[in-house]
Amino acid sequence: MDSSGWAGVAAALEDFDFPGNKQDLVNHVRQRQADDQTVRLIRAMPVGVYRNISEVRSSVRLDPQTTATMTLR
Repeated sequence: MDSSGWAGVAAALEDFDFPGNKQDLVNHVRQRQADDQTVRLIRAMPVGVYRNISEVRSSVRLDPQTTATMTLR
C-alpha cells in the first residue's frame, strides 16, 4: 500500500465520526478540502458502511491503475 496515499486518507478522516457510509466519507473529505488523490481513493471504495478506520484502510485501493481509471470517470 502506498503510504503517502494512505496518509492523506487517514489525515482527512482523523476527525470522522464513525460509523459512516461511503458517501458520508466522500462528503467529509471534501469538506476537509482533501487533495484530489484522497477524494479519488475514497470514491473508489466499495459501497458500504464503515465502522472504523481499519475497515476503511482495508477497502482503500492504492493500485496506480485503479487510481488512474477513477481519474477518467
